[in-house]
Amino acid sequence: MNNDQRSGSGLKITSGTGPDGVVLVVSGALDYTSVESFAAEAARAFDGGAECVTADLSGLAYCDSSGVAALVRAHKQAVREGRRFVVRNPNTTLSRVFALTGLDAVLTVES
Repeated sequence: MNNDQRSGSGLKITSGTGPDGVVLVVSGALDYTSVESFAAEAARAFDGGAECVTADLSGLAYCDSSGVAALVRAHKQAVREGRRFVVRNPNTTLSRVFALTGLDAVLTVES
């Protein structure tokens, strides 16, 4: 995996390549102050030709509603372009949010 790191407002994103495409390892807080950084990284991965972009959230400490919306927007971009967006390792709280909102049936979520 490459070590291209971006950060801002408590969010750290390490971008690299994995066997299925681009992996964005996300840690810190994905909230209203940092969603644009995440959106830019996801868009950069898709613009670079990645067939699959995986957001590894194992290091994510906090995610508010704007963070959830950013994940949904990345998913929608992938669908529009005939690609895949995968959410990997969401914490228990975020998994519950996905279940309560029905997003677990929309997003591709891997534990």
